[in-house]
Amino acid sequence: MGCSSLVTLCCSRLVALCCGILVALWAIGFSATLHCQVVESGSIPWTQTDNSGLERVEIRVPPRFSALGLNPAVNYLYIPIGWSAQIFFSGSELNKARFITWGPDSVLFVANMNRNNVLALVDADNDGIADTAIVAASGFSYGHDVRFYRDTMFVIQESGVVKLWRSNQNSYVYDQRVTLVNKGAQANQTGGNHRTRTLVLDTNEFKLYINVGSRGNADREQDRAVIEQYKWDGTGKRVYSMGVRNAVGMTLHPRTGKVWANNNGSDQQGNNVPPEWFDIVRENGFYGYPFAYHYKKWFDFAVPDYKDLLPITSADTTLFNTMVPPSALLASHSAPMAVVFASPSNPTTYKNGAFMALRGSWNRTTVSGNKVVFVEYDNDMDTIANVVKDFCVGFIPDTTRSDSRWARPVGIAVAGDGSVYITSDDLKQFVLKVTPPIISSVGSVTNDDILTCSPNPTSTDFTCHWKGAFQTQQLVTFTAAGSVVHSETVPSGTNSVSIQSLPSGVYTLRLIADGKIYIRRVVVSK
Repeated sequence: MGCSSLVTLCCSRLVALCCGILVALWAIGFSATLHCQVVESGSIPWTQTDNSGLERVEIRVPPRFSALGLNPAVNYLYIPIGWSAQIFFSGSELNKARFITWGPDSVLFVANMNRNNVLALVDADNDGIADTAIVAASGFSYGHDVRFYRDTMFVIQESGVVKLWRSNQNSYVYDQRVTLVNKGAQANQTGGNHRTRTLVLDTNEFKLYINVGSRGNADREQDRAVIEQYKWDGTGKRVYSMGVRNAVGMTLHPRTGKVWANNNGSDQQGNNVPPEWFDIVRENGFYGYPFAYHYKKWFDFAVPDYKDLLPITSADTTLFNTMVPPSALLASHSAPMAVVFASPSNPTTYKNGAFMALRGSWNRTTVSGNKVVFVEYDNDMDTIANVVKDFCVGFIPDTTRSDSRWARPVGIAVAGDGSVYITSDDLKQFVLKVTPPIISSVGSVTNDDILTCSPNPTSTDFTCHWKGAFQTQQLVTFTAAGSVVHSETVPSGTNSVSIQSLPSGVYTLRLIADGKIYIRRVVVSK
């Protein structure tokens, strides 16, 4: 550890100790003009954000879903350059479509919360559009999440976990069931503000993880605001992590086997307090709720909703001092929902990290969330996020007007081809498929010489030519660092574009044409 790091660490611990002493004095009746909201310990920066590299696209709506009524002038999206967006399913069958997952035979299943059922969205002809929605299971109450282990379905509802299987292997109907966890029989586990439950199947250790959100906004309460662990058969309940107000999004990292979660923070403390977080779920970990947030920051107990948390006890201070910096901090009140780590088949820029749906705020004057983001890491073992990148934006065209919102993203699933599936559970309801382009790298000695640029190298301007007539075509020029310096949508039938006035450097030209990308490098030397 370097000298500066050591000094920083010592100062941080000293401030935390002083903060703990002040709060302890407060708890036993001493009056202090200073409190821990002023003397902040362990401050860390919010995770960097990035909204670049996206382009506006029209959502493709198959004729069978025309009743959805998307208006291209209003209902458009911004997604990564070269990707496409298409409605995978929509219809009257959907009523608050929440979390989604892949089941047997690569069928997408959705927890349809207000209909108390789970739907199987079958794409029998593999054309990227669901042919039908089959009720795979029903009889749930606030059924929020559906998971699979091999051919066994697990559904979590407010009152617990149900395991289901099918008596006919040729059917999509899971007609046999047994209750694994009966939360209705557990004290203080149902009712209140946060009734959705999320399930993680740890198929490495054969454990179940369940979030139990807080009953209210910010209250001292027993058996709530926790993540629980169970044995595979539903026995052996134990509180695994505490101080987690509402971990709606939980997931198992497919390569490290670690459980991760995000959190919906409390309200009524302003636009930017507290930030939402994303982090590894640690055994016996404490994450701040109901009296602290961020990294070792106390809430402002002068706010009416928080006064009844006083007095702060020595036990509170002990928990406070165990807090560690979260992996990522996201915009306050953005309401993080499903989170899924990327597939190895995702494009390089979306390979190391997790896709996360942000349903959107209500307790914020400029609306946050209402989009899907990508939380980027260096590799699978990295635990401090580099950046939170916008991935699918546009569900609320004007963030100063909540009434401009037309959909709310909730569920996420990643397919083997790198496509990202997203549910909207409110306003316009659907399952959206966002598909990466098929990349064809063009070499100078291949027969697939679609894209050429001349002169190359060049000391001045150059022209790009390509073979073929494409319906949709766009030429994008990137610097070696990945910045876009030129982007042009080219009319159908045109097969050349002149590029002018670029400074010296190496550039990558990408022709995005009918779902494929053709690449050529150009050297400019002046």
